[in-house]
Amino acid sequence: MENGINLQSTAENFIISIDKNFMDKVFLMKLLDKIRIEYLARKIAFDDSIEDLGEEIKQDWWEKNKARLLR
Repeated sequence: MENGINLQSTAENFIISIDKNFMDKVFLMKLLDKIRIEYLARKIAFDDSIEDLGEEIKQDWWEKNKARLLR
């Protein structure tokens, strides 16, 4: 395991081995949480209007907070 990470593939799974010297457990758990969130986000079938809503929310937030942030 030269680079600290080894990936094996079976018919049903990916098997990842990570050298404990490569990263600590806290970092690994945070990374796995991000992977879980990404997986769940991909399962949700949003239509294109969700992006418009996101932009509207960001714009509204910016209008309410820009004076405080640009002092």
